[in-house]
Amino acid sequence: MRQRKKHTKSWLNQQNLILNGMIQQIRILLIYFFLITGTISCQGQTTELLTEEQQLRKEMDEWMKPYRREQAANFEWWIYLVENHVGGVWHHPVYKHIDGFYQLHRQQYLQLRKADLTRYQPAPELLPEYEQVPNFYAPYEDEDFPLEDVLKLTQGIGNFRTLRVADISFAVEILDGYAIEYLKDEKQFTVEQAINQRMYGDLYFADFLQGDQWQMTAINRLYTLTFRWNIADNQISQPELWVLTGKRQPAGWLSGQLPKPQTPIQQLDNALNTFRWALYDEADDKELTSNDMVTTVPDKVTAYYQAHHKDYIRLRNEELAKYPSPDVEYAKSFKQDASALREDLLSTLEQEGSVYKVSSRAAPYEMDGAYTIYNFRYMLMRHLKNYAEYRLTPWIVGYDSYARKTGENIWELQFFYHKYAVNFHWNIATDEISNLAIKTKGEVAIDQPVGVPPETN
Repeated sequence: MRQRKKHTKSWLNQQNLILNGMIQQIRILLIYFFLITGTISCQGQTTELLTEEQQLRKEMDEWMKPYRREQAANFEWWIYLVENHVGGVWHHPVYKHIDGFYQLHRQQYLQLRKADLTRYQPAPELLPEYEQVPNFYAPYEDEDFPLEDVLKLTQGIGNFRTLRVADISFAVEILDGYAIEYLKDEKQFTVEQAINQRMYGDLYFADFLQGDQWQMTAINRLYTLTFRWNIADNQISQPELWVLTGKRQPAGWLSGQLPKPQTPIQQLDNALNTFRWALYDEADDKELTSNDMVTTVPDKVTAYYQAHHKDYIRLRNEELAKYPSPDVEYAKSFKQDASALREDLLSTLEQEGSVYKVSSRAAPYEMDGAYTIYNFRYMLMRHLKNYAEYRLTPWIVGYDSYARKTGENIWELQFFYHKYAVNFHWNIATDEISNLAIKTKGEVAIDQPVGVPPETN
């Protein structure tokens, strides 16, 4: 009988270890788990351009602005408590701040969650060629911090940012980590085999149970996860796993079973996901079982992107117009040139001669510059003294990002990250990134080792 493991590392770091090898390769090939759906800023220049959801997200970002700037150290200390499941998470001023916003808008949160759930179809009655795995997560739990507590903590602090089904992806990724561990240990799957079968995407389904309880189902070509989601408190419970037995699924299975689109972005997303899902029927057995990375799917997705380029240009213009205009006044406080860091940031891009571009693998999912900013931000984080950003940080605190149009299909993007201010131009028609400028200012507020509380006076 397999024994439950006792982990000494913090729970998010444990999940990072489980998923690290897979996620790093997937970022290169396909941007695979989140597909950027949770990183769009939804800040806005004019309220008229925004949906109700986007307007609320804009207010969230404004609410968190102090914790992206002058109170960044306090926020990081709270995230440290969360990451290491230390007492005091729920009584800390940061949590009280974000929960205060939720309490002010509680009914709006519930209405938006219900509205998004109505877009999803009920789960299929049968899962052909899948077999259920009881208690799949048990051998991989931390005996001092079981999965039930992990989900309670994750969903509790994530409640502030959860307005739709896509926003529970962080918890789904945690469940994915346990599923992958099971496949490696019990089915002898390699990371490459798992990636090759996961490249066809995920389909989500929702079934109303009672009250505020919904049964959620996430299906991919390798396994299926189900769990209950209470939309009143954002809690997730009763996770279950079904694993493909090895036989191929019937051609056309679940074709077109996608949520009803309500925005142009959702329409484009549906079309791309339909295309990806159908590629499974074209794949031969070698592609599905290979121990080498197979690039057939990302190659075809790139070709799809190129064939629908005009749609991407139109939607990118619309999405970038929702950013606030550059913060000229705040930028004045960043006076020192930091161009020595340019090469580090540029290394996250694809290079063609002297031209740098958004990676051809990332471009189909890059709608508003969020993916590029995420990568730039990560490279800057590595240069901050005694600073290690936790994965929860950008999700909860948001991004300090701005944009303005400077020419036909040319946008200037600006973002601030602790002691750095970054500007660059993005040609949304060619994906070229140019005019990258990095400036810095005095010592960053976070100058103590991670885990040492900052001054709060």
